[in-house]
Amino acid sequence: MEITEHIHALKIPFQIPVGPGKMLERFVYAYLLLGPEICIIDSGVQNSEVLIFNYINFLGREPQEISLLILTHAHPDHIGSARAIKEASNCKLAAHPDAQAWIEDVEQQFKERPVPGFHDLVGGSTSVDLLLPDGKVIDLGPVSLEVIHTPGHAMGSISL
Repeated sequence: MEITEHIHALKIPFQIPVGPGKMLERFVYAYLLLGPEICIIDSGVQNSEVLIFNYINFLGREPQEISLLILTHAHPDHIGSARAIKEASNCKLAAHPDAQAWIEDVEQQFKERPVPGFHDLVGGSTSVDLLLPDGKVIDLGPVSLEVIHTPGHAMGSISL
């Protein structure tokens, strides 16, 4: 969905097992910031890269144009496809320092915060290339983002 010429939102549906044969329908948003290069904010759950890449192709762009993936926090529905997106596009991955450990070691996250269906939601660990402390400004050409550390929902949560 186009929000502005340079900002698009993708609603990504997924399910969480809550009991034998019972699934909870959920969704999460990923955002695409379009300029000379593409920045993605949050990656959705595992396999969401297919939906994201198809949308990028629909816009007449290529996934290889992704230069930056920003994760707003390390919960499974926001980091699930980070590894696949990073591997396919060779982009940099950015997150707050307090989220880094759970992104780089998803098994540590699972041990500290086991959620139903975790391993179906997360496609694996990946390295963080750029740390985003409070107050950092990211200039993306037509759009600039200021990092606001907003802990509470998760360690290392940020708003942009």
